[in-house]
Amino acid sequence: MEPPLLDDSWTRRGISILWDAEALSRLCKPKAVVSLRRFLQLHAANWPEHDLPLVNDKALVVAGLESSIDALTPEDATEWLERTVYAAIVSYQREVADGGGQAALVFWLAERTRLDYHTSENSYFLHCCTEYKGQQISLSRCLFNGAEHDLRRIHVVGDKKTEHWVGLFHPRIS
Repeated sequence: MEPPLLDDSWTRRGISILWDAEALSRLCKPKAVVSLRRFLQLHAANWPEHDLPLVNDKALVVAGLESSIDALTPEDATEWLERTVYAAIVSYQREVADGGGQAALVFWLAERTRLDYHTSENSYFLHCCTEYKGQQISLSRCLFNGAEHDLRRIHVVGDKKTEHWVGLFHPRIS
């Protein structure tokens, strides 16, 4: 795994998964966050510039990923993430972010405790809920298409000059 990201470049470029409420509030107000459904609609409409709700013209913040996953079986969720969500991420990166360096895509994950890192696979897994409790989905593999080795942990420095982990950042996927 790459060294932690200590600056705020994740707010302007790349793809991130964020779970820290304070870091999210520094990035945007809650009304600026779009639903996953809206994100997929924007993708289907080919990212209409007049309707693209970018925060500070630099980031699209999306919520609802884990609740959408929870509505599916783990197998269906994996397939949907790999085919639908991944395709939308790549399209956003290409069409909106000019290859990934001009705008960020941030997925808000409400519960950090649902993530688990498997060292042996170098992958982050999401614990399933509902009747599939006990099963996991390789979230980083599904969203980053095997490029999870380039993931970096996003760290921020708190009031007492201590670092804490608030998310995951990937500079560019292909």
